[in-house]
Formats: sequence, C-alpha cells, structure tokens
Amino acid sequence: MSGPLAGIKVVEFGVAMAGPFCGMMLADYGAEVIKVERVGVGDDSRGWPPYFHGKVPYYFASANRNKLSVALDLKSPEGREAARKLVLDADVLLGNYRLEALNRAGLDYESLSAANPRLIYCLISGFGSTGPRRHEPANDLFMQAYTGGMSITGEPDRTPSKMGLSVADVGAGMTATIGILMALEARHRTGRGQRVDTSLLEGQMAMLSYHITRYFATGVAPQRAGSGGGVGVPYQAFRAADDYIVVAAFNPRMWRDFCDALDHPEWDDDPRFHTSGARAENRDVLIAMIHEVLGKHPVKYWEERLRARSVPSSPVNNVAQIVAEEQVAARDMVVEIDVPGAGPIKMAGLPLKFTETPGAIQLPPPRLGEHTEAMLRRVGYSAAEIADLAAREAIGLDGPLEDHEGAGGR
Repeated sequence: MSGPLAGIKVVEFGVAMAGPFCGMMLADYGAEVIKVERVGVGDDSRGWPPYFHGKVPYYFASANRNKLSVALDLKSPEGREAARKLVLDADVLLGNYRLEALNRAGLDYESLSAANPRLIYCLISGFGSTGPRRHEPANDLFMQAYTGGMSITGEPDRTPSKMGLSVADVGAGMTATIGILMALEARHRTGRGQRVDTSLLEGQMAMLSYHITRYFATGVAPQRAGSGGGVGVPYQAFRAADDYIVVAAFNPRMWRDFCDALDHPEWDDDPRFHTSGARAENRDVLIAMIHEVLGKHPVKYWEERLRARSVPSSPVNNVAQIVAEEQVAARDMVVEIDVPGAGPIKMAGLPLKFTETPGAIQLPPPRLGEHTEAMLRRVGYSAAEIADLAAREAIGLDGPLEDHEGAGGR
C-alpha cells in the first residue's frame, strides 16, 4: 500500500523548521520531496548541535526524514537552471526562503506557472506576501512576541514567556500543509495549480482563536494566567505533596466529581462555587482551598482518584516521561530509524493513521547532496554534464556524514 500522497512530487526550498516541517508531513504520507540545499552548507540546521552519534544533527533530523537532498548553487546560472527543471517536473514548489530570494533565482510564480500550469506554488514567509512588512524577516520567538502569544504565556506579574514548543514555526508549517492539500483538491476539479501564500503571522493569528474573540467581546486584552486558561476553576496546575498535577474540570459533572475525589462534596453546595461563574468570581479563594487539599498527598494518589471519576488530570510530564508512556507506544508516536554510516536514531512518529493508505518512514534524513545525481539524471542531465557542473561547484554531489567530535546527542 502507498501513502495518500503517492505520485505527488514536491520541490522544497526550506530551511530550519516551518518549510521543512511542511515538506516532511507531505513526505511522510507518500509525496516525493526533493529538498534543494546550498552546495557545501545545506540547510542551516545541519550545523546545530547536539548530534546523534556525533554525526546526525538532531534539529535537522526532526524535520527532514523521507526526503531526497539535491545540492545546488542558486547564485550560478547552471544551478538556477537545474532548479527550474526540477520544479517544472513537479506538482508543488514549497519554500520558506525570504520572499525575494526565489524571484532572484528565476523561480518566481508567474514564469513557473506559465510553463507548468498545474504547479502549486506555496511560500511560507514571516509576514505574508502583501502589506508594509512583507519583505522583513521573522522567526519563531519574534512572532510569538509580535502576535501577542507571549503576552498570555507565563505567570501573572512575571516576565512574559515563550511557549516551549516552536508554535509559530510548526503552526505555519501545518497551515501550509493544509493549504497545499486544499490546492491539490482544487486542481482535481480545475486542472490548474495556484499560489498558496501563508506566514508565521497568519498561523499565529489563527491559533489565537478564542483569545481574539474574547478581546472583541469584552474590550479587554487577555492577560497571562499561568498554567490556567482563564476560563474557569479548577483549570490549571496545582502543587501536590511531591510535584505538580493539572486538573481540568470544566463542566458541572466534572466539578462535582472533583469535589468528591477531594472528599469535599460540600464545596458543590457552597453558593460561592456552585456554578462556573461563581467559581470564576471567587477563584482566588477556591484555588487556595484546592492547593491546601492537594498538597496533602502525592501526584500519584490524586491521579488515581481523579481518573477513577473521569476527571481530566495529569502529572506535568517532562519529555523523558512522555516518550516512555504506554499510550505513546501504542500509537507509534516514538519511532526508531537507522541512518547508514551513523546508527539508529529516535524521533516523533506520524500523527495521522489511515486504514487504506498509511504513511511510513522509508528514508532517513538525507546526506547533503545525496540524491543530486539521480534527480538531475531524471530531468535530462547526462553523466558528463553532471560531472562538469560538480567540477564548477554549481551542484554538490553526495558526501559522507561529517564527524562532530564530542557532540553526541543521544
């Protein structure tokens, strides 16, 4: 069986996370993704430690499995021509270079679309392709601050915090993936490709979701609420005797069962706490009471009591703990793959399961230029032409994995 995107060819001009994450999502589910990288350097993240086995960069590995690497010098006429031939043979161009970079390389939407009307041309930028800041760069931390996400992350009266996840980068990558799939579906009906334009800005604005509508409903900008969501009580992390536990009892049944689990059923009869509105109005008093009770026993004790009553609760796991969870293993969300010349590496698995056309991990993160020769042969270059281009450094051919002494990341 093949993945749902089998037969789709993608040429990715991606660096770091947003573009590469999108490319990996497409590749995991059957698309052939050709990653175009700089000769001799590659994706910037190839140089970011730590490394598996002192050879495979962890960050690059996290977003580039299942891809083919072609190394081209887009500043040379020959490299630009090779890139153009690859794109004209493809269904999708995906990139997160600066907006003008692909245009300078002759890879603009207008000329490529004229030559290949079925092409879907997807660019992920910092701010989108229009507006006064369209040419400015942006990254994950910048965009978390710019779009207001950091203003609602962290403890009240403390320094604003960056979300631990790269939500701006990964969010933009997921948004681009959805956009490409929509454009492919539209192409089934029209026979024509189109431009798909998204950005870190737009991904974050969409993810702000109810925070934006709450502002327009109240006229008050949402503030930092720590581990809580500002939507009710109990809905946050509490300190138990040994560590923290999150409780999210967000409806009347859960609230009653929560009170029962804490051996305080009378709280539900207290007019200060009987409704969600009352609990929100008296949140400081109630939170202090909950802290006092939960602090008498360890997390495991409370987790068992709350789970028995179907009250959502969880320890605040660290990454080492969650990757060891039985449920994670049952969903194949930690996988191990072998990298020839290095050894086994582990990473997150595929998040979507299909009964008829499952995705799969078939290729490890590629060596820089590992597939240059094969892909150029496909679009008409002879062995002699490839050798000549390599001699003039317009392209880069497969090289060994580099050793990064003392930089192991296992």
